[in-house]
Amino acid sequence: MKNKIIKYGGIIGVVGFMIVLSVAIYMFNKPKRNIAKTKAEYALTATQLITEFIQNEPAANSKYLSAAYGKVIQVSGIIGEINLTGDTILNLSLKEPGMKSGSVNCSMQRTELNKIKLLKIGDKVTVKGECTGYLNITNEVSVVKCLLEE
Repeated sequence: MKNKIIKYGGIIGVVGFMIVLSVAIYMFNKPKRNIAKTKAEYALTATQLITEFIQNEPAANSKYLSAAYGKVIQVSGIIGEINLTGDTILNLSLKEPGMKSGSVNCSMQRTELNKIKLLKIGDKVTVKGECTGYLNITNEVSVVKCLLEE
């Protein structure tokens, strides 16, 4: 009797381990989303996006974030800051005239480097990327994997 329990317990343990391992391998190798080919679910200005998070962060989180990825959004605004760190990290900070606080921090894809070099502070741009959340200490919304929209 004791041997059967050990035998079946071992089999169940091995099968359970294989299932967990399979799910982990699948999640690790899951294909990346192509932002350029993904249609933006929302198009709005930097002011509108920040205002939504300031007024009701839980509602904005459920609107712009999802379990697997952030939702792809299109944000328009005025460039307030450009940070180029080497040739790998590109960040634009979007603001709008009249905004008292906050910004949309856009982490650009490396493929956008040549376009970013042509931009200057004060230019109006539209970017498309994946919203990843809000930092209420600085009133900053983070959008990653961004591409400049023409």
